Amino acid sequence: MKILIATGLYPPDIGGPATILRALAKSLQEHGFGVKIITYSAVKNSADEKGFVYRIAKNRFYSRWHYLAKMFFLASQADLVYATDTYSVGYFAWLLNKFFGKKYIVRFAGDSAWETATAMGWTYDYIMDFQDRQYDEKIEKLKLRRQKILLAAEKVIAVSNFIAQLAKKIGVSDGKIKVIYNSVDFISEESLDEQAAGRIRQQYPASEKIIISAARLVPWKGMSGLIKILPQIIKQLGPTRLLILGAGAELENLKELAQSLKIADQVEFLGVIDHHQIINYFRAADLFILNTNYEGLSHTLLEAMRAEVPIISTNVGGNPEVIESGVSGWLVTYNDLPALQTATIKILSTHDLAKKFTMQAKAKLADFNWDSTIKQTVELISQIKNV
Repeated sequence: MKILIATGLYPPDIGGPATILRALAKSLQEHGFGVKIITYSAVKNSADEKGFVYRIAKNRFYSRWHYLAKMFFLASQADLVYATDTYSVGYFAWLLNKFFGKKYIVRFAGDSAWETATAMGWTYDYIMDFQDRQYDEKIEKLKLRRQKILLAAEKVIAVSNFIAQLAKKIGVSDGKIKVIYNSVDFISEESLDEQAAGRIRQQYPASEKIIISAARLVPWKGMSGLIKILPQIIKQLGPTRLLILGAGAELENLKELAQSLKIADQVEFLGVIDHHQIINYFRAADLFILNTNYEGLSHTLLEAMRAEVPIISTNVGGNPEVIESGVSGWLVTYNDLPALQTATIKILSTHDLAKKFTMQAKAKLADFNWDSTIKQTVELISQIKNV
């Protein structure tokens, strides 16, 4: 069976989604599938990628049309298209299905309609409420577009039970949805480098506590809340530094907030870090916090668990499927700053609690293993083949 994986991200792009796709393609090939990949990219193919990976130059006015034309050609030689998101490549897969009957599956990791509407300031509603409410034409068009993409797919791979519930709200039938968790154990153990983590830690005073967070710098990731609680953390625990990994539209606002609170020297914006180094930054920290209003299934949380750093996150989306509050970490309500502050102080001042969380989280990682991810993906594709 020949499969075309259509994506917008692929190595050397950094981050979990890109890394997962390279591992997915390799594993599918090992199971006897013919695999080709089409992606947007700013680099040329390496020698071993020729005839396997097709890269379309991005950020040009004709990039989308070039991608669609190449995807049409490659899909004509494939039995199935695997679309990695509902917008852009998912829409192209829908077009190929509508006009040429090409079957596709779509990996549903998050609602781009809600993300776009939230980023533009068009709504502040919670993602589940967003599905039930009526909005103006521009938002309803976004919702309709991703609905028809999901409904026309042969199967929808939901990355968590939360995302599966979201798909049902959108209108996808139970029989089309398959929950397949992310994993991090396929990443080489070499990326977890104790010496590299040690060098990172040595950049800062030994007496200083290090809190770290990593995410796109968008409003719903709640980075401003971490900055707001930092003065009280410093007041109660002494020298504390907040490291923020990631880039995005909120960067300047966050810098201004740190400046206004007179803690600019204690908040360090590290930008985009090479994916293989992120886990070493986590390992060097005393605490990882993800103060987010929405997650499908956070790859970043899984990496923090693997780095054995204690975790605080929010009880939203797929987070409770990853972290059991009070057992493998601490979950709070999104942007509940008093609760966030209390949890931070408690963990940073209680070694036994921090150790308990890291050990329990490490054990929980067994639920997010690559063998299971691939086994379920192969079974799903085989079902479509036999229909």
